[in-house]
Amino acid sequence: MRVFVSSHQDRSRKKRDFRRLWITRINAVTREERVFSSYSKLIHNLYKRQLLLNRKILAQIALSNKNCFDMIFNKIINQK
Repeated sequence: MRVFVSSHQDRSRKKRDFRRLWITRINAVTREERVFSSYSKLIHNLYKRQLLLNRKILAQIALSNKNCFDMIFNKIINQK
């Protein structure tokens, strides 16, 4: 019985850890680019502009394709 409880807790912890990792990666790239001063402002502007990208996809784009991430930044900035 304890095995089932700990396996459930570990699945929840894994989801939490990956979300934290994605947020850290996105925050690092946003501060590096100096377009936004923080992760929270980026996410706020994404939702305000109705660009619905989840954190996993944003983190993958930020690491693998900087040009695409810059295009997303430009889309946010130009719509102000």
